[in-house]
Amino acid sequence: TWAAAQLQRSSGLSWQESLPVEALSAMWVNCDALGIALSVVTWALLAFTDWVIVRYVLSSWFWTQRPRIGAVPLTDLGLVLSFLYQLVLGMSLISHVCAMTTDPGTISESAAPASFSNPKACKLCQGRWKPPRAHHCKTCRRCIFRMDHHCPWVNNCVGLGNQKLFILFLVYTALAAAVTLLVLAGSAIGWLWSQKSWSDAAPPGSVSLICSGLVAVECLAAMLFVGDILQEQVESIQVNSTLVETYQRTHGPRSTFWVHWKQVFGHSWLVWGLPFPSAPAPDYAEPAIPDEDAMNDYDDSGSLGIAGEETEEDAFSQMPTAAQPAPPAAPRGDSAGAEARPRHRYEAARSDLNVHD
Repeated sequence: TWAAAQLQRSSGLSWQESLPVEALSAMWVNCDALGIALSVVTWALLAFTDWVIVRYVLSSWFWTQRPRIGAVPLTDLGLVLSFLYQLVLGMSLISHVCAMTTDPGTISESAAPASFSNPKACKLCQGRWKPPRAHHCKTCRRCIFRMDHHCPWVNNCVGLGNQKLFILFLVYTALAAAVTLLVLAGSAIGWLWSQKSWSDAAPPGSVSLICSGLVAVECLAAMLFVGDILQEQVESIQVNSTLVETYQRTHGPRSTFWVHWKQVFGHSWLVWGLPFPSAPAPDYAEPAIPDEDAMNDYDDSGSLGIAGEETEEDAFSQMPTAAQPAPPAAPRGDSAGAEARPRHRYEAARSDLNVHD
């Protein structure tokens, strides 16, 4: 907005850093070119898949001159199959949009409670309180509670506030890909079965074959990629440790899997599959507990994309003297550790975490 632009010019900060946290939570959209581009690519892939299945499969097999619904010239069975397919794709799209536009866990409290011992302050957030399980994202430019990683495919961080939505996007995308492959396979088998003589059968149109082949490759790749990420997310819930914490050798208080699950998805199973936030209110005082095998001589901040104390000190030194917060007390536990626990998907791309810590 114009007011935000004026505030940015007067303060020298980005528009995201200039606005109060409460305003950011209410209007959450990251203006990141890569994230926006990848989000549009995601929507385009979903739309292309839908068009190919409707145009070359459902319309070919279930077209009728006497449809029950005039605007949809399909038989009753075709209507049911089309509705179910659109439902799965629609849930994937809605979950993606919700994960992209939902606050992943901005710290809403500027100061720690009086009863909280040894609070830390984030100098990149102008001295606001930094809870033990919060991390500063370089793209979102603020601290996110229980930040797992910054995902460019949803143009947002994945934190406690939107982890459920991110997981639902993965689940519905994998389900849509599997259903699409089954539909394509069924269509191919049906075509072969309907031919009296394969040697005399007319081949399908070249456009149909090319589009169906592209969709099949797309769905196979999506299932492999999404399935791997989904496994990571389930593991993070099981051990109550985000991806950032995995490499810092810390974790939250551990209980049963279902206790951890309800911290992300909420207490009512009726809303677990619906794409809206349902996690309980965050407990910012939740401690980051060092792993038992953590060591103090490990520094992986560069490969993780984490800027350590030097980056925060640079930001601290550039702040006006009056705005500088008191130096935070030392954390209760060392967040560094020996070689990180194996979270195989990120071994070769740790810089994607995109956090200051």
